[in-house]
Amino acid sequence: MRTFSPDDADRESLSDALGTTDVAINRYRLPPGEGLPSGLHTHLDQEEVFVVLEGTVTFETLSEPVVVGAGEAVRFAPGEYQTGTNDESSSALVLALGAPKESEQVRVPLDCPDCGHRGLSPAWDGGVLLTCPDCGGAHRTRGCPECERAEMEVRSGEGEEETVVVCPDCGAERSEPRWA
Repeated sequence: MRTFSPDDADRESLSDALGTTDVAINRYRLPPGEGLPSGLHTHLDQEEVFVVLEGTVTFETLSEPVVVGAGEAVRFAPGEYQTGTNDESSSALVLALGAPKESEQVRVPLDCPDCGHRGLSPAWDGGVLLTCPDCGGAHRTRGCPECERAEMEVRSGEGEEETVVVCPDCGAERSEPRWA
């Protein structure tokens, strides 16, 4: 049997420490105003469960926000877009579980500038590369026009299924990315 004792780090992978083979387990400490990594995204091949251990986390979806308090949990099925943010004045502690452990089919809700397909696949190759699973087009964004941060995040917009691109540093918002 393996055990894990969390420290004060912002993100800890418990999977390796516990030797899990079929489930990804991560612990996040979110200071006020901070969110889970990756912005609005989905795993087409992974179910995710988030357990809020301390504080309150607001999970954005493409339809309506879901507020989860301490001692509560929320489940996102494969294909459901989500991201979580601590909108409160004190830190939140969140346990994230995903199964299966490895996820190969991550999507962000952006339209391909070549063919219009919704749901681009992000990859990191020193920068964010967004690939269309439909036409194979590969695209990069130009980043934030206000503060020059290289990576922007996708967030839910005003209407259902609407998204916006937001700079996590300065908050600049666009209805769609500036493609490089």
